[in-house]
Amino acid sequence: MIALFQAAMSHKPVARAIHKFNQSTSAKWVPVNKSFITLSKIILRAAVDRLGLAHAAITLRCVTHQGYHHLLLVNDTQDLQLAAAGKVEEFFISTQEANNSPFEDFTAETTFSLPLDFKQPQGLPQRLGYLVAQAAPGVATSGVATSGVATSGTEAKPAQLTKELALVADEIIRTIGRYQTRYRAIHIYGDQSYWIGNSKALRQLDQRIDQLAKGTQPVLIRANKGSGKVIAARSLHCLSRADTAPFIESDCNEWEEGAAASILQSLHTYANGGTLFVRNIDTLSNSSFQALRNFWLKAANARFDGTYSVRLIMSLSSEDAPLASSQSQWLAQHALELRLPALRERYGDLRDLAQFYIREFALTAEFDLTEEAWQLLESTDSLVDVEQLKAAIQKLSLIANGALVSAEELRSVLD
Repeated sequence: MIALFQAAMSHKPVARAIHKFNQSTSAKWVPVNKSFITLSKIILRAAVDRLGLAHAAITLRCVTHQGYHHLLLVNDTQDLQLAAAGKVEEFFISTQEANNSPFEDFTAETTFSLPLDFKQPQGLPQRLGYLVAQAAPGVATSGVATSGVATSGTEAKPAQLTKELALVADEIIRTIGRYQTRYRAIHIYGDQSYWIGNSKALRQLDQRIDQLAKGTQPVLIRANKGSGKVIAARSLHCLSRADTAPFIESDCNEWEEGAAASILQSLHTYANGGTLFVRNIDTLSNSSFQALRNFWLKAANARFDGTYSVRLIMSLSSEDAPLASSQSQWLAQHALELRLPALRERYGDLRDLAQFYIREFALTAEFDLTEEAWQLLESTDSLVDVEQLKAAIQKLSLIANGALVSAEELRSVLD
């Protein structure tokens, strides 16, 4: 699956190519695991509070695979047989109490229902389930609407509430898409590089990636090390190309000077019909950057199966990496920028990220942090990116002596 293209003189690898793979290896179902359920409930509870609802729930079409419920992302009967050992069934996630029956407190007269339609790349939307919302008791849904938020004696009109609920449904669908990207990374790329968390910055990043995936222009990723540039590039690829399209990654640091044109020609052959991700373009000399410009002028006009022959994604070595004025001007005219949030901007994800790495690095039983330690972790300025947080948790796992880690123990690995 993985191949290396080598420069003729230095024999340094300049491309890491994920070639076309068997369709059956793609992530056709997403496990409805604890984190997915928790995240869905967070979204639903926020909607209940914001819109003045009594309850909200989603019902999802799932299958049983390896003893667990999985959200099914295919419609084909053959894929159904491959994906599941059991029958297709409905799975409910609700803001009601856990011991309540599904929709026990819902009444038809004041219940709203919206479909959850998921669109695969280059495919038709498919129905995964429904979002169901129950208006608060004693509140008429035909009253006067102000901002779509319920107050005493005032409730959103049905049309306004439906519009607000459609935004909630979109957020659920984006969450499903992110989980699919996560498990696609595991199945296809052989690693577990994916976004973790549900902060506002991460949700806005998802929306920006969705927008960029719909176009054909080159994308320039601006971010510092450890911000997830490879994850962003893979997400763009997965949302804009078919499952079987190749994803080619190449680091300009490994290019032989004077060989940029021939390297790009070979990379284009690998990436035809898929995505070419060129990293650290700020390290290119003026002549090599000119070769990149000339390459794109030709590649942008080439066609493959009715689409552009290659999707070009580029990245800088750091968010503020210097570029020559002519390079900046060309990028401003021909590329769309994607800026990735730094760790400090993803405050709401810090605990999720830390707990994820605790589960990964815990030598025996998983440990937790005291509330004082959590507050220290959330207030520290010493952690600039996710990689530094990962390294800190790895060190902490070596010295953790009990189920709870104190602020003093955490401080010892941060200093």
